[in-house]
Amino acid sequence: MDPQRYAAVKAMVEQIYALTGSGQWDAAEAMMTDDFRIVEADSLPFGGEYLGKSALRELYTKVFSFWDDAALETGDVTVSDDHAIVMVTIKATSRHNGERLTLPLCEVFHLRGDKFCGITPYYFDTALIARASGTLMAD
Repeated sequence: MDPQRYAAVKAMVEQIYALTGSGQWDAAEAMMTDDFRIVEADSLPFGGEYLGKSALRELYTKVFSFWDDAALETGDVTVSDDHAIVMVTIKATSRHNGERLTLPLCEVFHLRGDKFCGITPYYFDTALIARASGTLMAD
């Protein structure tokens, strides 16, 4: 892989996390294609497909409505020409039952040229999230 492309993609990923984390949605949306797409697992309380430049803002609003004092930490980033994979940990307290959770996941960023065209998140334990949100009852 071209070292300049690697550096550019990694910087884009870091920038979009910084922008969304500080509520700079217009700037984050400028980094996305018009047909930007996020697909969350159907087993999640916020599962489904989110489309368009406002998709990430809409998803963040839904996801973080289930949690108090949520914090998102990024870890390792793997980059290719058209994708970046980010190791992420969300730490949050459930509004449903008060349980403090650590939620590991990977986010796959899809790129088209110099813009993001989508994100596919892969959570380690979707059942834990559904139970903590009150959308799945414990066995």
